[in-house]
Amino acid sequence: MQASSTLFEDSTTDIHVVRRDGSTTPLEINKIRTVVNWACCGLSANSIALEAHLTTRLRPGITTREIQDNLIRCALDLCSPEEPDWRYVAGRLHIWSLWKEITVSRGYQYGYYARTVQTKVLSEQYDRRILIYTDAELEIANTWINPDWDADYDYAGAVLLTKRYLLANELPQEAFLTCALLIASVETPENRLTWAKQFYEALANRQISLATPILANLRIPNGSLASCFITAMDDNLESIFDGIHDAARISKNGGGVGVNLSRIRATGSWVMGKANSSGGVVPWIKLLNDTAIAVNQGGRRAGAVTVSLDVWHLDLPEFLEMQTENGDGRRKAYDVFPQLVVSDEFMRRVAADEEWTLVDPYEVQTRLGIELALLWGEEFEKAYLQIEASLESKITLYKRVNARLLLKQVMRTQLETGMPYLWFKDTANRANPNQHEGYIPGGNLCVAPETCVLTDRGQFAIAELEEQFVNIWNGSEWSNVRIRKTGENQPLLKVHFSNGETLECTYYHHFWVQDNYKSQPRCVEAKNLQSGDKLIKYRLPIVQSESDIEFPYAYTVGFFCGDGSHSAEGLPEIDLYGSKKALLPHLAIRNHRWGSPWGSKELDTLAVYHDEKQDRIVCKLPLDIPPKFTVPLNGYTIKSRLDWFAGLLDADGCVFRNGCNEALSITSVHKNFLLDIRLMLQTLGIDSKVSRYFDGGYQSMPDGKGSKKDYLCQTAYRLLISSFGLFQLGQLGLKTYRLQWELRKPQREASHFIRVEEIELTCRRDDTYCFTEPLRHLGMFNGILTGQCQESWSNVKPGEEAHTCNLVSINLANLEDEKRAEICQIAVRILDNTIELTSPPFAASATHNAKYRTIGVGCMGLADWLAKRHLTYTHLQEISDLFEDIGYYCTAASMSLAQERGAYPAFVGSEWSKGHLIGAKPVQWFLQHASLPERFAKLSQDIKQHGIRNSHITAIAPNTSSSLVQGCTASVLPVYSKFFYEKWAKGSVPIAPPYIRDNLWFYVENKTLDQKKVVRAIATIQQWIDTGISMELLFNLNAGVYFPDEPERSLTALDIFETIMLAWELGCKAIYYIRTVQKDSFKESNEQCVACAS
Repeated sequence: MQASSTLFEDSTTDIHVVRRDGSTTPLEINKIRTVVNWACCGLSANSIALEAHLTTRLRPGITTREIQDNLIRCALDLCSPEEPDWRYVAGRLHIWSLWKEITVSRGYQYGYYARTVQTKVLSEQYDRRILIYTDAELEIANTWINPDWDADYDYAGAVLLTKRYLLANELPQEAFLTCALLIASVETPENRLTWAKQFYEALANRQISLATPILANLRIPNGSLASCFITAMDDNLESIFDGIHDAARISKNGGGVGVNLSRIRATGSWVMGKANSSGGVVPWIKLLNDTAIAVNQGGRRAGAVTVSLDVWHLDLPEFLEMQTENGDGRRKAYDVFPQLVVSDEFMRRVAADEEWTLVDPYEVQTRLGIELALLWGEEFEKAYLQIEASLESKITLYKRVNARLLLKQVMRTQLETGMPYLWFKDTANRANPNQHEGYIPGGNLCVAPETCVLTDRGQFAIAELEEQFVNIWNGSEWSNVRIRKTGENQPLLKVHFSNGETLECTYYHHFWVQDNYKSQPRCVEAKNLQSGDKLIKYRLPIVQSESDIEFPYAYTVGFFCGDGSHSAEGLPEIDLYGSKKALLPHLAIRNHRWGSPWGSKELDTLAVYHDEKQDRIVCKLPLDIPPKFTVPLNGYTIKSRLDWFAGLLDADGCVFRNGCNEALSITSVHKNFLLDIRLMLQTLGIDSKVSRYFDGGYQSMPDGKGSKKDYLCQTAYRLLISSFGLFQLGQLGLKTYRLQWELRKPQREASHFIRVEEIELTCRRDDTYCFTEPLRHLGMFNGILTGQCQESWSNVKPGEEAHTCNLVSINLANLEDEKRAEICQIAVRILDNTIELTSPPFAASATHNAKYRTIGVGCMGLADWLAKRHLTYTHLQEISDLFEDIGYYCTAASMSLAQERGAYPAFVGSEWSKGHLIGAKPVQWFLQHASLPERFAKLSQDIKQHGIRNSHITAIAPNTSSSLVQGCTASVLPVYSKFFYEKWAKGSVPIAPPYIRDNLWFYVENKTLDQKKVVRAIATIQQWIDTGISMELLFNLNAGVYFPDEPERSLTALDIFETIMLAWELGCKAIYYIRTVQKDSFKESNEQCVACAS
C-alpha cells in the first residue's frame, strides 16, 4: 500500500489544477485520497485500485471537475459482476461533485434550509404554499436532513436524480424535504410537522418513491401531480378536438394519458349522409401522435399518449398496422402507445377458433341504437349477438374474421413493435367498485406493386388502385375492398407456380394449401411454402360492363400477334402462307396502294399483293393498329376478346385431340405475352396454364431448300387450354376459321391443383400493397388465389369525467417486514393529500378527482425482495402473502382516512358500500383465499360503516426510470439481466440489482425465465391489487433457453399464444409490452415509463 501511495504522489508532484471558481492551486493528493476513501468506505471496493487508475489521467492544468469526472469514469471501468460495488463509488463521487458545484454557485451546502426556501420562493422555483410553515418550523425541519442519505445512490440513480428531478442549485435532501412539507401542508397545523417528518424519512430512505409528476411538479407553482389520465372521445369534432387539447395539457405537466377512440366512426362510414366519407380513427390518432411530440413532459421526455381501440372496431386491421413498417407512411403513428381493448367474448371465440365480426360503431348506433363502446360483460355479449344477427339486413359495413387468426395478427404486430398493449375490458370492469356510476373504457400480407388483381373491371396492377374501393374476386364471389399501400422498401420473395405464374410477395403472405381433395385447407405463410404444395381451387367470373367498348381490328390484331411482322420501313404487315391465304377476307387491310418490290401481280387495289417468289400474300395492315403483343385485357367487350383470341389461334394455335377430347395450345418465345393472355382468359371465366415447351439452343430445322440446318432458337413456351376451357370458349361464341374443332361438352371438369414449384429469394425490396377481403380473406393475385391482409383505471365520461390517478410506489427492496403496515399507511396518506394539492390540467380531470379520489399505491423491487429471502417467482404463496398484506394495509389506511376526512363522494351505491373489498370481490372470496381472513371480514364491516376515502387504491406502474433512482429492480417483474451496461450520452453505465453481491444466484433473469411463470406470479399479485399491473412479457427466441433438456428446441408462436391465453384465463387485467430476445442478441433498454392508467 505504501509503495502505491508513493508512486501516486511522485507522479503528480508538479501538477497544478484549476478550481471550480477559476483559481489555480497545486494538486493536493491528500484531498483526492480523502474523497476516494470516503467514496469507498463500507463498500467492497479497494481505494488503492481507484488511485492507481487515476494516475494516467492527471495532467498539468486539469480542472478539479475533470479530476472528479475521471474518478467517476475509473470507478465505472472497475465495475463488474464480481465487483459491483464500484457503481456505488461512482454514485458517491457524482454526489460529491454536485455538493461542490452548489457550494460554488450559492455559497453553502446543507444546514440553511430556511434560506433555501426563501430564495427559491422569490425566484418562483418553489410554490408559495411552502410559506405556510413558519421560520421556526423550517428550522426544525432542517434538523431532519441527513446528508449521508445522499451517499446511498449508485451512479445511475445519482445521475437520474440530479439531472431529471432536481431544480437548479437544489440538493437531494432539500428536494425530498420540500416535497414532504408540501404534502403535509394539508394536515392540521398541530400535526403537519409530525406527518412531514414521516413523509420525509420514507422518501429520503427510499422506502417510498414518488411518481415523476409529483417529484418534478410538486415544488413548482401550479404543477399537476397526477400521473395518469384516461379520456374518451365522442364521435364528433368538438369532442375529438377537446380530447386532443386535453392530451396536450396533460403532457405539458408530465402526465400520461390514455385516449379511447372506439366511439369514432370507421373508415368508409357515413359523414353527413354520404357513404364512404369517413377516414376512420387513424387520422385522429396521428394528431394525438403529433401532440405527444410537440408537447413534451415539461421538457423531460416525450409525451406518453396511449390510444385504445376495442377489438370489434372495423378499423382494427389498420390500427394494428399503425406502427409496423408496412403501409402508407401518411397513416402511421410511431410516437403513441397502441392498446387493444379485448372482451371476454372475443377471447372465448379465440379459444374455440370461431368467427369474429368487425363493425362500424356509427352504423351500429344509428341502425340498432346500440353504443357498443359502453357495454361489457353479459350486456355486451347480448348486443354483439344482436348485431351479428343483423348483418346484411341492417348492418352493411362489417368484416368477418377468424378470432384466432386476428389474435395471431395482434401477436405478429407485438413481436415486431412490442405493442399493442392488451387490456381485458371485462376483467377490469368486474373489478370496478363504481359500476353504479358507469364503466371503464379503456405482420402484414402484401404483394409487389406490379401484381395484377382480378377486379370486376379487369386485371389491374395493384399499385394503380391505391386508396380505391374496388370489387375484387375472392375465388367465389365479388367483394368490395380498399386497396392500400402497406409498406415501403419491404423484403420480397418470388413464388413460382406450376401454371407458369410467379408472385412476388412479403414473407408473411398467406397461401391456402390443400393436401388432397378430401383434406381441409390450411394457411401457410410464403416463407413456409414447400415445393409441391397444392393451392386450393377456385371458380372464375366473366368480367363485363355496360361501358365496355370494341377492341379495334380485334381478329386482325390477334393474328398480327401470332404471325405479324414489320416491313423494312417499320410498318405492320402479315404474310399469309398456304391455308392461311384463305383468311384474307377476315383481316383488316390498310386502305392504301403499295407497289410490289418484286413487280408481282397485284390481286386487287388494296395494299395486298401476291409474292409469287415466296408463294405468299403480303397484307399491309392499318397504321393505327395496336402494337404487336397487345392483349385486350380490360374494358373491352366479350366479343372483342373472343375475336382477338380467334385471330391468335388461327395464326399460331393448335388443336390437340385425345379421343373425343380436344384442347388448345399456343406456342411463343414471349412468356410474358402468354401470361397476359392467361389473365385475359380469366376475365372470360377460362383458366389456363403456361409451361416450358422446349429449351433454347441449336435446333435442326428446314432450311427452305429441301434439307435441314441447325438454327439458334430461343426457349419456347406453350399456353394450354383444357377441353373444358375450349367448351366454355365455344359457349361464349369463339369462332376460328383455320382451326377446326367441335363444340363438345366434356364428361367432367378435370382441372389439376396449381402447385408451388420454387420459392426464390431474390433480395428484392419494394413498396407493397394489399387489401382486406372480409368474406373469405382471399384474392386473385397474378391469377393465383391467395390470402390477403387482415394499470390504474376508473370511470370515464367524455367531456364530463376523465380518469385521473396519482401514483407512488413502495420500494420492497428497502422495506422491512415490520415496517410494512406503517409504510402502506404513509403511502396512502401521501397520495390522498396530493389530490388536494394538484392543479388538474382540465375540468373533466378536476371533476373525476373530486368525485372518486383515485390513487395508486404500487410496488417496485419485488425481484430484490425475493432474492434477499432466497425465493423465486415460483413461490406463489409467499408472493400472495406479501401482496395480501399490502392490499389489506392500503385498504385499511383509506378506510381510516374516511373516518378522519369522509368517504369519496360516489361511495354510496358502490361495491365498497356493499361490503365488497379489493377488486369488487365479495368478502366470501377473502374468507376462502386470504391467509388471514378474519381481518378482511372486519375491514368489510368497517368500510360499510365508515366508508372509504379513495375509490381505487392500488396500482403497479412500470417504474423503469424511477426504479434506477430508488436503487432497485423495476416494478414487480424479474430483473432483465443480473449485470449489464446501458448506453448513455457520456458512455456505458453499469446496471445491477442492489443485492447482487450476496445473492447473485437468487436473481432469476427474465430473459431466461418461462413467461408463463411470470404470468402466474402477476395473476397472484393481481388478486390483491384493485386496478392494474404493468406486466411486460419477454420471450427469448434462442434455442434451449426454456428447454435445457432439448438444446435445439426454440420457443414457438404456439407457446406465445398459450401464454397470452393463460394471462386472460388467470385474471390478469392487461399485458403491456411484449419483448423478444432475438437469436444471439439482447433486448434494448426502454427508458419510456408509460402511465399505468392507459
